[in-house]
Amino acid sequence: MLKYAVITDSETGLCDVGIGSNDTFYESVGMQKLDVAQGFDGKWYLAEKLETEQYLQKLANYRQEAFEKEFFNTSLGWIRREVRMKDGSTRNFLSDLLLQIKAGLEMGVNVDILTYKLPDFTQELSDEYIKTLQEIKPADSEFIQECLMQTVTDWEG
Repeated sequence: MLKYAVITDSETGLCDVGIGSNDTFYESVGMQKLDVAQGFDGKWYLAEKLETEQYLQKLANYRQEAFEKEFFNTSLGWIRREVRMKDGSTRNFLSDLLLQIKAGLEMGVNVDILTYKLPDFTQELSDEYIKTLQEIKPADSEFIQECLMQTVTDWEG
């Protein structure tokens, strides 16, 4: 989109962008209309720079970091930390559900867990895409141990 802007880093294409509508002022401070786009980090860049491999790799890394904050990895797959229940409420998997799952296994109940495959971080991590990564797997003692260790890791971190 065309906006009044000035390039502050020619290598990355980072720009300062005018957010108002005072064209005369922007021109007086050396800004010119440039084709810019807002990056995943909220900053403005020359639109052509957002398509570079370097930017796309940064975007993939950003998506992976965000995913790894929302999920943790186990031998069964990735587990969402905040789980939406059927009634619409949310629960923390580790603090609200893990002991109930463990108790069920100890009683001989088969407990199925909703797990996720690792996404392709070059894609947008929309809710629709994340749903395609879901798999239901039976919990086991190894899974419980891994979750307990994740709780310790989170507490220490």
